[in-house]
Amino acid sequence: MFVLGWTTFGFAGLYPSALVVPALVCALLAIAYRPWAYGGRPMPALDVCLALIVAAIAAQMLPLPAFLIDVISPADRRAWQQLSLAVPSALPISIDLGRTARALLVTTGGVLLFVVARRVFSTGGVRIVARGVSLIGLLVSAIALAQDATANGLMYWRWKPLDEGPPPFGPFVNRNHFATWVILAAPLCLGYLAAHAQVHHHHGPVEGIPWRRRLVTFFDGRAMGLTAAACLMVVALVMTLSRSGLAGMGAAAAVGAFLRMNRGRAAGRTFWWLLAGSALAIGLTLAETTPAALAHRLATVGVSATGRLLIWRDTMSIVKDFWLTGTGAGTYLTSMLLYQRSSPGWLYNQAHNHYLQIVSEGGLMVGLPVAIALGCFVREAWRSLHRDTSGMYWVRAGAFSGLAGVAAQSVWETGLTMPANAALAALAAAIVVHGAGTRTRT
Repeated sequence: MFVLGWTTFGFAGLYPSALVVPALVCALLAIAYRPWAYGGRPMPALDVCLALIVAAIAAQMLPLPAFLIDVISPADRRAWQQLSLAVPSALPISIDLGRTARALLVTTGGVLLFVVARRVFSTGGVRIVARGVSLIGLLVSAIALAQDATANGLMYWRWKPLDEGPPPFGPFVNRNHFATWVILAAPLCLGYLAAHAQVHHHHGPVEGIPWRRRLVTFFDGRAMGLTAAACLMVVALVMTLSRSGLAGMGAAAAVGAFLRMNRGRAAGRTFWWLLAGSALAIGLTLAETTPAALAHRLATVGVSATGRLLIWRDTMSIVKDFWLTGTGAGTYLTSMLLYQRSSPGWLYNQAHNHYLQIVSEGGLMVGLPVAIALGCFVREAWRSLHRDTSGMYWVRAGAFSGLAGVAAQSVWETGLTMPANAALAALAAAIVVHGAGTRTRT
């Protein structure tokens, strides 16, 4: 939780100076828990793919002989000649070593956080993380809404973002990236609410129970806190006016509804808490904006789609030239210095499609293990959801729904490139596939 809180409130981990402490904590966690020790069992396929991804990004930074570079990445030398005054005799695959080093740090940290959290969750701790995410979500959403209304484009009412663009939203420079965080956090919060309601639900007859006791049982503090956190996160998401964020949350809701039907109903109290939270969220949203403003924002999706198609067309030129090795993880902005042909006066810093950006930066060398890792994770996630017969199922389902929502949003955005979002996604993934524990109290 320390890594998640630090990266979230520390400008979402955008600036390298904010990543030093989380990197040290991840390294210490890896040393303490030794997630690479499997007790004589074979290394899971998912872990193999994650290790290959890290190794492939590291390989992009290795200086290779000129003849080898000219064979595996013929466009690499030309890119270096255009970007540098002096071209070394031994070239790395990456065309920007600094950005690739940062991407390697974030990727390695995310992988370590996932494998360590998965091991820890097998013996407990899921409830603590779910509460922590809810608390962080409540605080960061409150800060974002207040900042958006009063800070005049400053982050934390003091700092101006280094990059020009739309006003920041809370500690996130990009509003769409804040939406990614909420898509991951809100379903997890609601899943924990459902699990909490199911465990504490009275299954016997209620006729003989005094109404005061029933009222106290219904209005328990934890359910109220979870509802308030989810409500404020949803309000903040709507206030970002992020079309991709709203679409991603819609996808998460659809997956959550499917998982609910697949398992059956949760406790009845969950429905009433969700209904109350939805009403409160709608009321707060209408107090902040008007339906006409939201409708106008959604009506511009056609214009946005046209812009995305231009970006994707320029990106496909990179994919064509670097299809095997990519330009180096994290180097999309640098590659656009050479390949951008549309929208003069603006420099694209992201592909606005995470899958396409992975292929352009990593080629088959990174993209293939990423695709296999996603397939392995979905398989393991489905098995974990199918095996879990405890109340923890709803927490798993909430975490999986959030990840599915971000997968849908990633067709339009690249929110997982932010360290704060990567850390939360790693924790959510660990919650989904961790080994079944014996604790059921939530």
